[in-house]
Amino acid sequence: MAVLTLRYFSCVCLLLVTIFMSGVSADNNTQNFHYFCDHTNDRGNFTANSTYGTNLNTLLTTLTSNTDIEYGFYNLTKGENTDQVYAIGLCRGDVKPYECRNCLEHSRGNLSQLCPNRKEAIGWYEDEKCMLRYSDRKILGLMETGPAYFAWSSINATQAEEFNKVVKDLLDGLRSKAASGDSRTKYATANATGPDNKFIYGLVQCTPDLSGPDCDNCLLQSINEVPNCCDSKIGTRIVRPSCNLRYETSSLFYGAQTYTPPPPPTPSPSPSFSPPSMATTNTSAEDKRDASGSTSADIVWSILLCCFVVSFSVFV
Repeated sequence: MAVLTLRYFSCVCLLLVTIFMSGVSADNNTQNFHYFCDHTNDRGNFTANSTYGTNLNTLLTTLTSNTDIEYGFYNLTKGENTDQVYAIGLCRGDVKPYECRNCLEHSRGNLSQLCPNRKEAIGWYEDEKCMLRYSDRKILGLMETGPAYFAWSSINATQAEEFNKVVKDLLDGLRSKAASGDSRTKYATANATGPDNKFIYGLVQCTPDLSGPDCDNCLLQSINEVPNCCDSKIGTRIVRPSCNLRYETSSLFYGAQTYTPPPPPTPSPSPSFSPPSMATTNTSAEDKRDASGSTSADIVWSILLCCFVVSFSVFV
């Protein structure tokens, strides 16, 4: 895969500098580690023994201490005012919890080594199995598309027009699914059949602290960038702080999702209301009584008897 960082300007010199900054392995245990040490250079440095440095070290060493988290998203804050530190850790949706914590631990060591005393840094480890970032500014719930890096295969697809359409449809479907996720996971994978009956495997993910519209917007920007950077390439990655996407034809690069959100609760049935009770509860035709307790039959017989008495009196 060829690697190219986000082009903030078209200047070749800046592009080369940015590629250099994105780095590679920081120690013997690292594979494919890409990082940025405050790419805008506006957050500054902290001194080694400062309160900020102590807070950052404490925060990063305790970030993954909550072993009850099974969905691969961690966020913590420590300190106050100018000494406050914010950190986010995110693992790919198919990474098991213990592997996620191990991945983030390696990223912590790498960033500490590669970005010493920088107030802001971000790194992706082992083919985006996890991302770790920290800053002295609030980053939770903030949609950010940079710094980013792009990667693509050197091989072009055959029947490029059909291939590009299948890729676009696949990624758009995944975008909608991921954006509909909840605050624990915004992740989606699927495959589609491309030209020559070859499978195209796709994956998208947002940090779950984003709103649905922000997740959708972040992924949409990346999808719209594919024709510009990676047209007709059989494999592509676009990796940003708030979202990432990847598709490949060479292999299935993801596993089963480790965390499945529980289904929404089944709505309770609407309560049924009985008609208000009447003073007379027995309404059978054979036994209707008036307020005095007499039945209809009693009343009829009384009327007939009265008529008979009157008639008899007249004739007498």
